[in-house]
Amino acid sequence: MEEHLIERFQTAILALRRGLESEILRDSPITGPQMFVLFYIHVKKKCKITQLAEKLEVKPSAVTVMIDRLEKSGYVKRGDDPVDRRAILVELTEEGKERVALMIRKKNAILSSYLSRLEPQERDSITAMLEKMIKTEIKE
Repeated sequence: MEEHLIERFQTAILALRRGLESEILRDSPITGPQMFVLFYIHVKKKCKITQLAEKLEVKPSAVTVMIDRLEKSGYVKRGDDPVDRRAILVELTEEGKERVALMIRKKNAILSSYLSRLEPQERDSITAMLEKMIKTEIKE
C-alpha cells in the first residue's frame, strides 16, 4: 500500500473527527473528554468510575476529578452500587440527558451537512466502504 495514500486517509479521518468534535462543542460548556464520558454513561445508563477509567485508559483518580466537574455542572450524579458497596455508580441527571440529546442532534445535523455534499450513490458507497473496513455491517 502506498504510504502517501495511507497518510492522506489518516489525515482525512483525523480532520473529520476533529471538525465534528469542534462543531459539536462550539458554544458548549463541556470539553471533548467530558463529552466522551457523557456519551459513555448515556450508553451504559449507569457505570462505575473504574469502568470509565479503563475506557479512558487513565487512573480512577483522573476520572474522579472529571466526574466532580460534571457533577458540579449538574450533568451526572453519583450513587452507591447495591451489589458492591465499595463501588460508586455514576449516571446522567435529567440535565445531563438533555445535554447528551443536544449533542446527538448537533452531531446528526453536522454529519447530515457533510453527507449532503455527496451524491446519494456516493453516500451509500462511502458508508459501505467504511463498514467493510471495520468488518461490520449496520442494518437499518
